Amino acid sequence: MPDATPLTPPQRAVVDAWFPGWVLEEDLSWGLQGIAVLRLRTAGGPVVVKASETKHHLIREARAHRQMTGPLLALTPPRAARLLHADTRAGVVAASWLPGNLVAGSPHERSPEVFRQAGELLARVHVPREQTTGYDAAVLNKVDDFLARAAGLAPPGHLRAAERLAAAHRSAPRWLSATHGDYTPRNWVVDGDPAAGGLVHVIDWGRSGYRPWVTDLVRLEHQWFQPSQDAGSGSTGDGGEQDGAGHDGGGLRAAFYAGYGREPAEESDSWRLDNILQALGTIVWSREVGDAAFEEEGRRMLARVVDWFA
Repeated sequence: MPDATPLTPPQRAVVDAWFPGWVLEEDLSWGLQGIAVLRLRTAGGPVVVKASETKHHLIREARAHRQMTGPLLALTPPRAARLLHADTRAGVVAASWLPGNLVAGSPHERSPEVFRQAGELLARVHVPREQTTGYDAAVLNKVDDFLARAAGLAPPGHLRAAERLAAAHRSAPRWLSATHGDYTPRNWVVDGDPAAGGLVHVIDWGRSGYRPWVTDLVRLEHQWFQPSQDAGSGSTGDGGEQDGAGHDGGGLRAAFYAGYGREPAEESDSWRLDNILQALGTIVWSREVGDAAFEEEGRRMLARVVDWFA
């Protein structure tokens, strides 16, 4: 195998056992968080392999394929990849290759039809699993931690406003659903022209989990559904970009929710809380990994949160 293949020897041994004679066709890794994403040519056709020595992403990915993607696989054609193999101890998973191109950075990234389809698919994924009384308390603890770590990274007035909003939150039982965790155009693949019947597929389940359904809508609202003059720019974390030029955030929002079938205002308390959490988390995480553009997006998110809720 090529010396440049970004797999550890144990991971390479696992992949060799799964796919004898495989050939690396393309390295699709983002370059952050130590996750390798590889397209391989195998005797059974193209596959995608993900590998990481930090295994929590791979554990979530394998769990999502086993527990969450069924409603998308039941469609004709399937709208998500099929899990082929998983060895979470070695930190490697393999799934079927989905034809098409990433929506982010493509001519279709501002297509209302793409967003309508994405809304329909997400509604299928968001299957309630259980109700819990502990979700809000756990999020409030994270918010407290992020507020401390964000000191000096955001305007003090915005941090104080976020602290007041969190302090005023009244915890309540929440239904937890299967959620993707990073549901944006960089994790959608479109096969063909959506205006002529091309279909959207969903990839990358490494941030999946059981959470309130509104959590999957926060990044879309901030990064894609804002008007052009307020659209986020630069990095959207792990390499995605959108610059606001020719951007009709309101149109994309309307198309998405037409497909999805409901809006986050229907669960307003949880919506407010997760906006606070994700804005602060974006700032703190981006500083830790050295992504200055995404850190700035986090500050814009926090400013909107204060504007919307305070």
